[in-house]
Amino acid sequence: MNCLEFRRRLGSEPASKLADFVAHREECFHCASAQSRADEFDSRIHRAMNVQGPVNLADRILLAQTTETRHSARSRHRNWLAFSIAAAASIVVAFVVLQRPKQDMPALAGLVFEHLQEHVVSAVDSDSAVPKQSVMDTFAQRGVSLASVPDGINYVHKCPAGPYKTVHMIMPEHGVPVSVVYVLDKSSAQRADFSHDGMRGREVPLGKGSLVMWATASTDFDAIENSWKSVMAESIALDPGSLPFVSGNRGVLSGSPLYRAALAAP
Repeated sequence: MNCLEFRRRLGSEPASKLADFVAHREECFHCASAQSRADEFDSRIHRAMNVQGPVNLADRILLAQTTETRHSARSRHRNWLAFSIAAAASIVVAFVVLQRPKQDMPALAGLVFEHLQEHVVSAVDSDSAVPKQSVMDTFAQRGVSLASVPDGINYVHKCPAGPYKTVHMIMPEHGVPVSVVYVLDKSSAQRADFSHDGMRGREVPLGKGSLVMWATASTDFDAIENSWKSVMAESIALDPGSLPFVSGNRGVLSGSPLYRAALAAP
């Protein structure tokens, strides 16, 4: 079963026990995430619908009707208002539970998330390491010269995320596939962690762009972030075109504030 067949089966029979369906879910990280989001959505609907009515609701309705015939118009209005308030309160409680506020997700990370839903990478395409030179060549085609790349990159591809150019990678650290996307032409305002639809995410300013990570768990985010910061700092240090030269001399001003700032860039 491929990813398209799995998504069709998920839409028509999300609780399917079909052997091919279960096997594909165990092999494909993105399809497993899709089922997790579908299950979470169903759970939220069930929680919203499972609102307990007031105790002795039927008796209270009958009492209100009987009282209404015995009291004045003012009394009838007061009793009905009390009942309406109680019913409205139950609805508000259910709505608040369903719409519980979540941690804000940056707009750039949202664009990357939408792209990952469209660009599904199969388990077969990400089951082995990509040669480091291939990763460096892909970045070079995007105009970024890398001196080295981190270990453990199992997939690399040039992709768009909204109006921005990106390099899309998969880094399966400790058995948990992490979608690592470097956005070349958009720098994040600040480092941020967040969650969305059962997924964990992190956005980090890096060089002249941003590094965005998405996975089912954020366990390996720190290691991946530090490895890319180290690679980017090394690449900047070895790129003469990014540093000032002494007037009349080809030597690099290694002690200049700009040099130190380049190495310290996130």
